[in-house]
Amino acid sequence: MDDKLKERLSHFGQGGYDRSLTGMELLEVSGGKARVRLPVGEAVQNANGMLHGGAVATLVDVVGTLAIMSADRDGRPGVSTDLNVSWFSPAPGDSTVLVEATVLKSGRTLAFVQVDLRRENDGALVAQGRMTKFLG
Repeated sequence: MDDKLKERLSHFGQGGYDRSLTGMELLEVSGGKARVRLPVGEAVQNANGMLHGGAVATLVDVVGTLAIMSADRDGRPGVSTDLNVSWFSPAPGDSTVLVEATVLKSGRTLAFVQVDLRRENDGALVAQGRMTKFLG
């Protein structure tokens, strides 16, 4: 990871809306990939004690952006133009999810990323998202 990207990531999860992802641990960011670990704490649970759909969409956005920044030579975060999520399995409040983002393509003006969320204990796919970003 280059120094410019390290500096940009030094505030990761500490400000703005990212604070809602309390306890998120950055595991890897390099070469168009990003991985984080998140305990399903109270801040990201829905009324039924499961990982909230809005938290999933936020994870797709945040972790996908990290992967895009690591793939872009200028470390640009871009602006989302499209984001979609499919949900497959619940992640209960006593679990932890692993989130892995992989850049599918990064060009001069657009980047495309896929993000998988899996339960850490059994590897079950919780959700999968895709995002497109404009790199202006």
